[in-house]
Amino acid sequence: MSDAYARDTTLVGADSRLYDRALDGVISLTVVGFALALLSLVQVVGLAASGPALGEFLLALTAVTAGGVGAVAAFSWANVVPITSERLRGVAGGLLVSTVLLTGVAYASAVTLAALLGWLLVVESVVVVAAGAASRFGVVETTPDASAGLLAGGAFGVVGLGVGAGVGGSLVGFDSLAWVAVAVVVGVALLVLTVVAREDVGSTVPAGLVVAVLGGTVASAAIGVGWQWNPDVVSGGFTGGVVVPIFVLTGSLLSAWSAAKAREGFGAQGRQYGTFLVINLNALLMLAVMAAIVVFVTLKGVGYAFHGFSIGAASAFIATLPLLALAAHRASQPAGTEEWRGGARQLLRVLPVSAVGALSALFAYVVVTGRALAYDFTYTVQVNRQPEVLDTSVSVTRSLVVGSPLVLVASVALLAYFFRRYGSLENVGEDLPVVGQVRKALPLVVGALVVLAGAFGIFGANPFGVTALGGTVAYWIVVVAAVAAMALALAPLAGVLAGGDPRNVSERAVGVAPLFVVGAFGGLSVLLATAFLESTARTVPNVAGVPVVAFAAFVAAAGFLATAALLALGRGNVEETITSRLVGEEVTLSLAAAAGFVGVLGAHVAGTGVPFRVGPFAVATQGSLSWPMAMQAYIPLGAEPGGILPAIVGTVWLVVGATAFAVPLGLGAAVFLTEYAEQGNFTNLVEIATNALWSTPSIVFGLFGAAFLIPRLGGDESLLAGMLVLGFMLLPLVLITSREAIKAVPDEYRDASAALGVDQWTTIRSVVIPAAMPGVITGVILGVGRIAGETAPLILVLGSTLNSTEAVDVIGGFRFVAQPPFVVNEALTAASASLPTQVWAVIAAGVSGSPSMGWASAFILLMVVLSFYAVGITARTIFRRKLDYE
Repeated sequence: MSDAYARDTTLVGADSRLYDRALDGVISLTVVGFALALLSLVQVVGLAASGPALGEFLLALTAVTAGGVGAVAAFSWANVVPITSERLRGVAGGLLVSTVLLTGVAYASAVTLAALLGWLLVVESVVVVAAGAASRFGVVETTPDASAGLLAGGAFGVVGLGVGAGVGGSLVGFDSLAWVAVAVVVGVALLVLTVVAREDVGSTVPAGLVVAVLGGTVASAAIGVGWQWNPDVVSGGFTGGVVVPIFVLTGSLLSAWSAAKAREGFGAQGRQYGTFLVINLNALLMLAVMAAIVVFVTLKGVGYAFHGFSIGAASAFIATLPLLALAAHRASQPAGTEEWRGGARQLLRVLPVSAVGALSALFAYVVVTGRALAYDFTYTVQVNRQPEVLDTSVSVTRSLVVGSPLVLVASVALLAYFFRRYGSLENVGEDLPVVGQVRKALPLVVGALVVLAGAFGIFGANPFGVTALGGTVAYWIVVVAAVAAMALALAPLAGVLAGGDPRNVSERAVGVAPLFVVGAFGGLSVLLATAFLESTARTVPNVAGVPVVAFAAFVAAAGFLATAALLALGRGNVEETITSRLVGEEVTLSLAAAAGFVGVLGAHVAGTGVPFRVGPFAVATQGSLSWPMAMQAYIPLGAEPGGILPAIVGTVWLVVGATAFAVPLGLGAAVFLTEYAEQGNFTNLVEIATNALWSTPSIVFGLFGAAFLIPRLGGDESLLAGMLVLGFMLLPLVLITSREAIKAVPDEYRDASAALGVDQWTTIRSVVIPAAMPGVITGVILGVGRIAGETAPLILVLGSTLNSTEAVDVIGGFRFVAQPPFVVNEALTAASASLPTQVWAVIAAGVSGSPSMGWASAFILLMVVLSFYAVGITARTIFRRKLDYE
């Protein structure tokens, strides 16, 4: 049926609406069932769960679904992510209704999750068969082909063989060959029914029969939670905990395919939609299979890695804000044509928004209900070489205290994102004389504040013993400057609200555009300089216990957020004109300014140690995030073993040092070999040597470091030796990929630059290297993935320091001396812990620690490597977009 009834030229009756909505509901049920089956397969929820326990889980799932659907609906209402596909709206509504109904059933009855999943399949089969019958008897108008096709028939024939084998074995036993006959009969029957019957019947009836058998088997507990089969021909067995989810996954895929075809009226569009839905569900399944390796390491180590992990709901929400901004940006891109592909593309674009919205709703659920989300488990530690089991949990608490580091990181990320999207408001709006005077005064004011802060930093808070300078003069300067910054930040909101018709908000906003520029850049600069002066003068002005700078930052951020919301709503009533685009720039600048002021608030709390509270919400130096494994060092005699922070820090410094060594050398060599050196025997020899060096086993690099580098770096294992060895390993790959990336730059770029009279080096620096940078970064990403997990060379040059109680301080280790080399760093010339050697020593060599700690270290190493990947991919994406823009 597609989206036909949403078009102005098409009239559809009530039967067709009911038909479409029923099939949207079935598709929603298949998605919910598919997700519940995956969750039960990984034991997030047990198949035996029932009553209030199952109801609470489904209630949380309903909250997550409502958050995801609500976030997409809100963005669509605000015209950020316009959703035009009726099919997508129907499925979204069906997801919400399905989770609500399942929650009600769980609370109202004692049904188990396994039985509930079985009945879901039964309901899906009934609706699918009814849809095929409605099409076959002309109740609704569809366009089916003469047959569902031989490919579909073959697929159902294979499925029928499996179902028939199971049914035959249950009836006559597997000792007799009669079960083979039953399997063949069922398989052939489904094959014939699919191929011979018209498409609407051949696509729905076989699927409905198979799904009904699978659902009935699960719902009747013929194969239930406690079911087990241990055939003699294999060493293992099959349990209900695995077979039931597999049945539900299979049935959900079949139901989704059949319902999607029926929803589009069969024919070509039906096959497209059905294939799209099945491919996406299969992709989800394949991703789960591909992630099995990661999951294996995770399952082995996540328990120990996250022992004692706790985060407050407010902290978790703040951490998701940058993700929400990125997801909304991606979703706001055009989805494509008005055909069925438009709905598919919209679905793929809004999924990230929905996921982040679901997380936010989950955190809100914790705050509103006061129920902490906690997962209790045990983990094992070694005490006197004997394993000891300890109780712990992972929890999301109701705490509304956010740590200043998290606030700083999130606000800086949002500031960078919005400022990058901001264009310009220069020469826009009315010429306001007051704004011109303020613009002239701002550099002087900010400069004076910075100079004064620098003076206090050099001479101390009480220079020359005059306490009045720091205690009185600086105090009142901070107060006046903070109030001035707050006034500048509130000026745009006041200008938009001052007089005029409320319906002409957009026109007034464009008229007072200079206030936005001064309020954002000027207010932020003044308040940042004020916070700097406050920290060096060691004075924290407050009124009734509320810090003035923090209060000014909070009010300024709230003002810009209110301005952005007001303009976003007003922009929806404006046609796509220059006014609309200018208002969009003001919204972006307002959001960037709000993020900047929140960052100043976080910096103030971090610098002064004075928390800031607004009702139950607070920003403090120590937030509600607690992760002992990653945020603590080893505790030798503690009740709990502590963490591996020194190993994490050591690994990060190894990768950073190796990258800093290899990338400039590799890129420079690639530029010389590609742009300057004559292509001949020399370059061919270098290419062969580089490829051979990249293929050299890592242990050889370690031997080179032990025999050549260590004697020349003090004679002891050291962090610097590890950096250089890993750098030598990374160098060949950077050189190879950089050469290929530079060769891929079209010669037209060089010719065009030369035609403008630009010399060769400037052309290379300004044209060739930027164009090749995505390829260079790709090589660095691949190389970092290799060196971050290398163990053999590090054992030889870095040592295998275990359970370190102190992290290496590379930055703080630099000091100046009066003799060459004039700058020394003892941290670089000393051994350090690292994650690869920690994993090797604990798991493979059995040295110290428990195996659980080794698996946890492997899990943390995996997360560190993925983090480096994320940084590299982000950098590559930025360069690619810059090239596309230019």
